[in-house]
Amino acid sequence: MGEDTYTSLSDLHIPSKEYVLVTPGWYPTWLDPMPGDFNQRHVKAAGLYKPQVVLYIGKDQTKQLKKIEVRYRQVTENVVEILVVYPTHSSKLLDPFSSHIIYLRLLYEYSALIGKKFGPPKLIHAYIVIRGGLSAMMLSRKWKVPFLLSENWTIYYSADPGYYKNRNLIFKKIVKQVFNNVARFLPVSINLQEEVQKLFGAVPTTVIPNVVETEKFYYDSTIMVETNVFRYIHVSTNTYQKNPEGLLRAYKLFTGSTANCILTIVGPSSPELIAYSKQIGLTQEEIIFTGTLDYGEVAAFVKKANALVLFSRYENLPCVILEALCCGVPVISTSVGGIAEVIDETNGILIQNENEEQLSNALKNMHEDYMRYDRKRIAEKAANLFSYTSVGKQMNNAYNVVLNPSISR
Repeated sequence: MGEDTYTSLSDLHIPSKEYVLVTPGWYPTWLDPMPGDFNQRHVKAAGLYKPQVVLYIGKDQTKQLKKIEVRYRQVTENVVEILVVYPTHSSKLLDPFSSHIIYLRLLYEYSALIGKKFGPPKLIHAYIVIRGGLSAMMLSRKWKVPFLLSENWTIYYSADPGYYKNRNLIFKKIVKQVFNNVARFLPVSINLQEEVQKLFGAVPTTVIPNVVETEKFYYDSTIMVETNVFRYIHVSTNTYQKNPEGLLRAYKLFTGSTANCILTIVGPSSPELIAYSKQIGLTQEEIIFTGTLDYGEVAAFVKKANALVLFSRYENLPCVILEALCCGVPVISTSVGGIAEVIDETNGILIQNENEEQLSNALKNMHEDYMRYDRKRIAEKAANLFSYTSVGKQMNNAYNVVLNPSISR
């Protein structure tokens, strides 16, 4: 059965009762395929080794729904998804309270159905501390099984406006309680591990990176990168975190002394951002805005690029960097979060965040010294680290450590 085909609860199956219940805080749905797609890829990787039953309960951020809707999906023989989405409340004032009550009701209702259908899980695996982690903690008490937490969120970094310490007391209490009870924490970078431990002390931890769909993002020797035009690509949500205006200014500074370069901006771009690019003098020959593309289309653009460029103010370990590396594309990026753990002189250039002159110089250095990068070697190394098989093995090892405490940590 295909990933886009929905079925019924009675038709869902897994090959073994030794399964992992997954409670993600962010996850793709039929309404919006983008949020938490990286979590879904982790689930598929883990599902190569242990059956995964995903229970995602979320609010409809698109505001299309008038009632609760549910979709059941048999993704693979080892992975099933139960996606429950409820509408926003008509009152903005009442919506947070209403959402919390509905969420809890649906969590217990559908977890009971899962227990009846598949039996109790052996483990619970949460993604994202709020909603995901809280749900896992509650259900772990119900079934008396341990839970793990994978994390991608940047709230543990002080540069994030939503930084943990700036949150309300209830939020902070819930997050702290989750970390006090988690059997194993699975951050995607060493840097995130360190930031979390600064806040909550020693937490049993295994660092497991984001996963790349290497069937789409891979080095393709048949693609001839143009020699007369140097192509930079930027892939992001183009929000404050990604600092797109700073990127445009640095790129304009760079193009003032270099010709025959194009920057392709992939992702949602506001009319204001596009207007700003024109305001500072960037032409249609120098910059292209594609808007939002699907996963396969993004891969096609990345493969044809000479280099990926990010100018983020703060990050964790962006999937787009790993995807570019798996295509053999070198990366220019700010050295924030865990990025320095995957970028070195063999596959890219690291710069300071907010330093537009340094970014402009990096663009120039990449252009002038490009032949020193071995695209095939970059791709081979990245694929060995971030493929479904590699990450899935790491997940399975973490599960076994929790299930069998005698295993070496």
